[in-house]
Amino acid sequence: MKKKYFTALCLAAVILFCAAIFRNNSGIKTSAAQQVGEIYLNEMQRLDSMLVGYPTYFMDSNYAARIRVYTDLARQFKRVELFFLYFYPEKAYTTIWQPIQAIKQPVGPSLPDNFLIAGPFGIDADSIVTKSSKGSRDFEKMFIARAANNFHATLVETQFEKTISQITDAQIMEAMKLQMFNISSVGLGNGDFQLNPVNLPCIHAEIEVWNKVMRVYLAQLPRSSEKLKIEVEGLLDDTEKYLLVNTDFDTFDRMKLLTSYLNPLSKYLERVRKALNIPAENRFVAFNPEVNGLFEADIFNLTFFMPDSSVTLFKERADLGKVLFFDPILSDNNERSCASCHKPEMAFTDGLGKSMSFTLDQLPRNAPTIINSVFQPFQFWDSRVSSLEDQADSVIMNPNEMHGTSFEIVTERITASDEYIKLFNNAFPETIKHGIARKHIKSAIASYERTLIGLNSRFDKYMRGEKTAMSIQEINGFNVFMGKGRCGSCHYAPLFNGTLPPHFSISDHRSLGVPVKDTMTTYEIDADIGLQHSTRNPLFKSSFKVPTVRNAALTAPYMHNGIYQTLDQVVDFYNHGAGNKFRFRGLFLSILPDSLNLSSTEKKDLISFVHALTDTSGTRARPRHLPEIKGKHAVLNNRLIGGKF
Repeated sequence: MKKKYFTALCLAAVILFCAAIFRNNSGIKTSAAQQVGEIYLNEMQRLDSMLVGYPTYFMDSNYAARIRVYTDLARQFKRVELFFLYFYPEKAYTTIWQPIQAIKQPVGPSLPDNFLIAGPFGIDADSIVTKSSKGSRDFEKMFIARAANNFHATLVETQFEKTISQITDAQIMEAMKLQMFNISSVGLGNGDFQLNPVNLPCIHAEIEVWNKVMRVYLAQLPRSSEKLKIEVEGLLDDTEKYLLVNTDFDTFDRMKLLTSYLNPLSKYLERVRKALNIPAENRFVAFNPEVNGLFEADIFNLTFFMPDSSVTLFKERADLGKVLFFDPILSDNNERSCASCHKPEMAFTDGLGKSMSFTLDQLPRNAPTIINSVFQPFQFWDSRVSSLEDQADSVIMNPNEMHGTSFEIVTERITASDEYIKLFNNAFPETIKHGIARKHIKSAIASYERTLIGLNSRFDKYMRGEKTAMSIQEINGFNVFMGKGRCGSCHYAPLFNGTLPPHFSISDHRSLGVPVKDTMTTYEIDADIGLQHSTRNPLFKSSFKVPTVRNAALTAPYMHNGIYQTLDQVVDFYNHGAGNKFRFRGLFLSILPDSLNLSSTEKKDLISFVHALTDTSGTRARPRHLPEIKGKHAVLNNRLIGGKF
């Protein structure tokens, strides 16, 4: 009997031991997840409480009280960000963390609720408040109350108290990974706030919570990982000390924070996860699961940015698409190709202010680079299409661009070529039986465009450890770009365009008041209405998709209308507050109204950094020949690679 009892005890001990080893894989909650759940709950409850009480401080208190309470609220928004952006991304990007865009309101100006902190409202100096009209003060009070109440309602809708008990270690680890990427891009570039001084306190708040969660997991490490624990705890301490000592927005060394603290912490996170045997969660698949840092090579999971149908036989389709991209056979006169406006030797632009039309006139807009366009959820300056396939379709059929009369005529020419038929059959096996169709042509071109990736610039190499890849001037320029210059508040790293990390599902657009002439003396706004045309939203008048700054040193002229010939002119435009010094009736300008006050040295440094973002390697090659055409279309065999004009 004793022997059986002893055996049963041993068996129970083995079961408990195995359960302890595999508890993370089995989905059973660990003490770490419970502790993090408590952090999550406390931070969310504190934000909720602050939102309820926030309107009482405005406008009757003094400036010191208002700025203190505002800063506390802004910091608290950032303290819940790790959890909110991960568990409620759709709600986050339509409420609190949405890009700064005009929204129709029942009363007053078309300001979004997140102007409560992004604007912000209610922190004018006492001298301004006392001179303001009663109507103006009443509106501000109403706006603050409405926005705070709406955000409170958003928190209630999430029912976060009920879902906290269900979170897992794997989810927390992925949330931490994405939040570190978010801090390193939107956070570091002050993408959430119009007010500069609140930026560094908010970065500190984000990192405080991240560090607190990390310390929970460090406490779980086995004795065999004691060295790892000491290293990470030391780095956490050093990171917080660095933020406490360096508090000036204009002079803050963002590059040092990124390379000496944030990037190493990202890598340590993965080591801690593996040491604790926590399975990797891959809920958000924009990134390859193996990457640990925002600027690593091959960081992006290309299939995330493709339609499902594009993944199969991708190489074969891209090879075919490359030939089609440079073949004027797609145009009505067999003289224009995609490469007419997107030349590889010009980083896939054409060097013109406004591209040349089919009839040798000007098109309405400047041709943007298509390098890295695969990572944009919307295409064209007015974001009117959501895929590269539809972008290709639109250009081919546009009477002012390629003047394609019909895809039937195009396919007739293509099927007169044995080589083209073979290429299509290899890339799209269904064409063997059913023939070549419109969808195959535009899918092939889009597949080729998805191979045009330039993420190996000198900046990227520096971020990956090549410390000689960038000069001191370029590093200083990065700090201006992400800080005083406010470039990083719209051009988000690592793509340096308007695609919002860490989920990459939103492509931002901004209204800047771009002029029709390259002078700020006699000012006239460009008549192009931008996204208003494609969205039918009058609040998006003169708003355009935020383009990439990568390869900008090669893609002059600049702006949607190509009005500026040099980067110096572009920097001067922003330095003077863009179009804000002029009054535009019915136009919402989503850019700071004040001068940036950049010195001549800071301007030069900034432009120097833009040059460090150049990378066209692997994108310059043209096809060596175009497929031979037979029969009645044989006359097309004298067509030029890339087109005549």
